[in-house]
Amino acid sequence: MKLSAISAAASIPSVLAAPGPGRPPDSLTARQVQQPWAGAVQQGQGLSYVTGTVRVPQIAGQPSRSAVAAWVGIDGLRCRRAILQTGLSFYGDGAVVPWYEWWPAPSHAYPGPAFRASPGDEVRMSVHAWSATSGNATLENLSTGQVVARELYGQAPLCGTDADFVLEDFGDYTGGHVPLVNFGEIDIWNTWAYGRSGWVDAEGASIVNLEIDNRVRSRCGSNANGVRCDYLW
Repeated sequence: MKLSAISAAASIPSVLAAPGPGRPPDSLTARQVQQPWAGAVQQGQGLSYVTGTVRVPQIAGQPSRSAVAAWVGIDGLRCRRAILQTGLSFYGDGAVVPWYEWWPAPSHAYPGPAFRASPGDEVRMSVHAWSATSGNATLENLSTGQVVARELYGQAPLCGTDADFVLEDFGDYTGGHVPLVNFGEIDIWNTWAYGRSGWVDAEGASIVNLEIDNRVRSRCGSNANGVRCDYLW
């Protein structure tokens, strides 16, 4: 979806990010990742449901260890003690990994072939917290009709103050971050969150941008239609 009248805001200091699952990378040059998130975070109270739709980008011909994750979630910016999230990791060789996580517990890949996503597919990502410590994560491939979901119980308590629509340079198995793939332009649309004040969209959300080695690597904005992020060299 093409977004118009994109609003922009200043970058927000680095947060305690929750990575999507990655594949073990080759040995990497050390990098300093000051801000691993790009996208929009809408603030509220009692937020219990967040959803957004992403189109799987056409990524190929880049190092297989490079990646970016697109996801929606609850908390992680103002409240950093837990994050309920689900999304897709896009790799430089075209691989797509669907996953879910209730951070700080480990992330998990949804098992294939129950769910697959290919370039051009539109995938709705949703999380629903039934309570502060239980809920579910769901991915729906709107192009193929496949749906996968997981229920989680007894997790770290959420605050319900942040609705996240995010791209992430996520963590690897060495304690660092995977190399950032050139993701081009990614939109997350039909962005909605439900809380004590009812339904809210992404308009007026706080904007975050990737910062690696003291360089801003994304340009993001949001409006009532959703969130757009462009890759910056």
